[in-house]
Amino acid sequence: MHDLTFKDVSLWDEISPVGLSPKEQKAFQSRRNAVFAVAKGHTIASAAKRHGVNARTLVSTIQKAISKAPDGRPWGWRACLPHRVRLTRATAPEEFPPVAGPGAFSAFLRKATEFQERLVNYSGPVPERNAPSTKFEAFFKTLCAWIRGAVPKDRYPANDKTYARRSIIEFIKKQRKGHPFIDDDFQVEDAAIASQLGEVFALQPGDWVQYDGHSLDCEFHVEGEDADGNPYLQQISKTWLLVGYMALLRLCSSWMLSFTKNYNGTDFNQVCANSLRQWTPREILAPSMVYVPGSGIGTVEAIGFVASGAITSIDNAMAHKLDVNRQRMARELLGVIHFGRSGVPETRGHLEAWNKRIEEAVVRELPGGYRPAGENSDTPTRTNSHAPEQYPVVIEALEDLMDITICASNVTGLDAFQQRSPTQVLQSYIASGGWIFATRDHEARASELSKLSCSVVFSGSKQKKRQPYVRYRYARYRSVSLKNRWDLVGQRFAAQIDIHDGRFLRLYNEKGELFVVLRAARPWGRSAHSLALRKLICRLARQGRFEIRGVKDTMPVFREYLRKQFHASREAATMAIQYRQDLNAAAALGTADSQPTSAIPTGKPAPSSVDVYVPLSGRVTLGKKGGTR
Repeated sequence: MHDLTFKDVSLWDEISPVGLSPKEQKAFQSRRNAVFAVAKGHTIASAAKRHGVNARTLVSTIQKAISKAPDGRPWGWRACLPHRVRLTRATAPEEFPPVAGPGAFSAFLRKATEFQERLVNYSGPVPERNAPSTKFEAFFKTLCAWIRGAVPKDRYPANDKTYARRSIIEFIKKQRKGHPFIDDDFQVEDAAIASQLGEVFALQPGDWVQYDGHSLDCEFHVEGEDADGNPYLQQISKTWLLVGYMALLRLCSSWMLSFTKNYNGTDFNQVCANSLRQWTPREILAPSMVYVPGSGIGTVEAIGFVASGAITSIDNAMAHKLDVNRQRMARELLGVIHFGRSGVPETRGHLEAWNKRIEEAVVRELPGGYRPAGENSDTPTRTNSHAPEQYPVVIEALEDLMDITICASNVTGLDAFQQRSPTQVLQSYIASGGWIFATRDHEARASELSKLSCSVVFSGSKQKKRQPYVRYRYARYRSVSLKNRWDLVGQRFAAQIDIHDGRFLRLYNEKGELFVVLRAARPWGRSAHSLALRKLICRLARQGRFEIRGVKDTMPVFREYLRKQFHASREAATMAIQYRQDLNAAAALGTADSQPTSAIPTGKPAPSSVDVYVPLSGRVTLGKKGGTR
């Protein structure tokens, strides 16, 4: 088998199989390419993996190809045909299925080979839950037209009111399972052969950056208060480690912890932005924890400037669900943005291996650490004897520990680099004249990454004396400078808002110049908050958990709700940790606002006192005529 050479392959008769279904043609071509790769010197395992053929099938195919056929010549390329095609062909059904039922759609496809080719050749997205696809809807209309013209009205799927829509979607998904997404602008054969980015691009050490979220295998408990003010421990729902990782360098460029059942696009956006910022050491809470000398996050400690990759791989689970990520990533991260299939960790092998090292070295040594089911047992198993209930976690200390650990991983020798650290590899690469991508405006690009572009329309009413305002994401935005500007009502403007601070909305005119900065009206205009937090608060308020109508600021109300529910709800405790920065900022603002007015210098003279007679009952008029107070 290993003696297969180009000379042997050249003696085989070329064949052009006809009458095959698209699936059979694809199987034939894959086996043919795999046999040809073995003849070029590849191993059985590498050739089978590269071309998507089972290794045992490839072995039997080569054995069959070099053996003699009944006509006295080698089977050759005929051995690459599927087994049932070489022996007997399955006869196509004479009629279309009468009604829908088990196997009806498969029988229909065997009869209508042209229809099956249409499904195989479709390369657009398929609709998912809460994610419709206009391209698929247009394609489905052409399928319905084909069915009406080729299938009798009393036969399936013409007699089905849905035209087998569900079966069509499932067939396309099954065809794509395990295969890369193919766009219309690329050749099918070339895209199917390339299974890794390295086979498409000539990647240098600093070119490829991967982003992903990893759930930590540890039960964390935090300390709070119950409704009576007594200390109480509550477990956090889940903790995620979001990481930006230079895959070929094995170097971490950014990270953050997200305390939530499932991290959102706002957290993901923050990690991407942090990869463009220069890392600064934290003020460590515990004196026993210290940074490894010369360590850091990203490339600054190694080469003195912030480098960013030319290719960015992103897990499609959460990255695409936020509008700003789709708008800004290609513009601010630059280069090629690759949205990988969610739930397939094999496409991010380097980052998954890094997550595994962090889990084994740190996370599973913490109180509450466990090994998930499926690794060594059918149920989760504890990895240490420390009870998490007896060791409540301090979030700041946990973040200090993760920062120190990740910094140390960037200066730790690895077997893949002959015991050199990622920092040393990067320094050697730069010293030898290697090129790495970087820009001077990385801080500006990090800030712009969270700016969401949209369009808004002014509302208002001159008759009702309702001043012009803009409604966006559960809030109204106004500006004193637009008082009595009734000409703006109904006009549309381009707008921009920071998803991490929803208090301000910037409007731009047709020339792209800043027109006005609007501020959110109460209760959203005082404390800084993200759009994700605003959406969460509005959802909870609609459920009747607390009331935000008529209050000056929602943050104190939300904070009080979390305090009262801390002992009874794990969700409330998790939200209190997730949004602790916004809540702490609101608390500091509330303390400042609670000071007496006389203690706050205003620079204005105190108003003179006026003696006013106030009756015991009835209406009182002060100031201008007609003004009732």
